[in-house]
Amino acid sequence: MAHEHTHEHSHDHSHNHENFDAVKKEELTKIIISAVFFALGFVFDEFTSLPSFVHLVCFGISYITVGFGVVRNAIEDILGGNVFNECFMISIASLGAFVIKEFDEGCAVMLLYAVGEYIHGLALSKSKKQIRSIEENSRGKHVHQTGESESFIARFAKYYTPIICAISVIVIVVPPLFFGGEWKDWVYRGLSVLVIGCPCAIVISVPLSFSCAIDACTRHGIYVFHTNALEKLHRSDNAEGIIVPDGDENGLAFAKKAAKKAVIIARENVYIALAVKAAVLVLAVFMEKELPMWLAAFSDVGIAGLAILNSLRSLRIK
Repeated sequence: MAHEHTHEHSHDHSHNHENFDAVKKEELTKIIISAVFFALGFVFDEFTSLPSFVHLVCFGISYITVGFGVVRNAIEDILGGNVFNECFMISIASLGAFVIKEFDEGCAVMLLYAVGEYIHGLALSKSKKQIRSIEENSRGKHVHQTGESESFIARFAKYYTPIICAISVIVIVVPPLFFGGEWKDWVYRGLSVLVIGCPCAIVISVPLSFSCAIDACTRHGIYVFHTNALEKLHRSDNAEGIIVPDGDENGLAFAKKAAKKAVIIARENVYIALAVKAAVLVLAVFMEKELPMWLAAFSDVGIAGLAILNSLRSLRIK
């Protein structure tokens, strides 16, 4: 998914807020439809003697319902020169599963990815509402939805995703060429590496930790206009971009606590995600029995859930 950040005036955010509920409702509807057809496909494949095209049609509908937009985004990103991102990784992994006739695995990966993205969106919605309210209270001042946390994500993805893709290629190619491995087995394992390595949890949890800290500040009447303000406050005591109510002597101290907690939690989320992903990746490559690809996708959703819960600690600042 190409993460683009634009600078908008407050009246634009009001329109975006109106669209948010409709978009999330549409996403949930697609997930439900996809899940129903996935379940039907699995049942028809495993427990009936119906012709194979029946369950293939079900899997196809399930995949297209939630996967069309992801694959389209991946293609658009490639044409735009942005190849290595989670849309590309999930698309290659799921379509690759189809190529090796693991249809249920391909559908499961895309469906779990859609569920994860839906959860991510819900987790961020509250903090975004708080930020919008700050912008509205700025009386039309041009305020910037950006900061060093986003720069970190961009820098991180620039190196992380090509490394994961390179590991995937090595896993696919080296064992069959040099150690007599079966191509199908190692293609499957290599595609699992792409699923495991998908950086969704990191991409969403880092800005979420800062957004929750901004939310906590807002509830204390402290306006933080961008995550970069918290970064600067933590690093150099520079309070630019932060407005503390007149007469509130403890306001800046609270903002400093919020900044420190956001930075610590963001780092924790990155370390936890990388550690768990590394452990699951080792299992996927070296276990005698193949780790199911859907379990690899589920692990990323699980990591994202843990990171989201950890990020919510930024809301509780004493």
